[in-house]
Amino acid sequence: MLRLMLSAVCVFATAAPLLAEPAPAKVIDIAGRWQGDSYAVGGAPGNLILDIVACGAGWCGVKVEANDTCGDTALKLDAGASEGESIVFKGTLALAGGTEPYTVQSYLMPASEDDPVRLQVIGDTGGTFRIFRRSFPFEAQLTRVRDAVCKPTQTISMAD
Repeated sequence: MLRLMLSAVCVFATAAPLLAEPAPAKVIDIAGRWQGDSYAVGGAPGNLILDIVACGAGWCGVKVEANDTCGDTALKLDAGASEGESIVFKGTLALAGGTEPYTVQSYLMPASEDDPVRLQVIGDTGGTFRIFRRSFPFEAQLTRVRDAVCKPTQTISMAD
């Protein structure tokens, strides 16, 4: 009988960690003003400035206009997930009203000896992100330059 009770205690002790609540997922914080070069097919290279702030379960990027005023919400990203040494965010980017938004993947790249932390945004048209392309219709390499000032003008849903 003692042996049976001891076996039951051992089984419970082994299974207890499996029954416990999982540790909460680490929130990946990309809030701030991100600025850098952007390239779009058919257009000249440009400077893109986005104030990225938390919105819903993910992130929104408000476009900062040339005169440092807050524009429309251009970027909508999910909460992100680890993928190798970088963090990958998925979402959409709409830079101009009345145009089809890019389906994007953004990679938060760790700092290296020569480069600060970077946020690479690559996008594709057509509603589906095709990672195996050789080139993308949109690409931007952004670095965080300061805290965000702009906020989305309304509640934003990833479904929008």
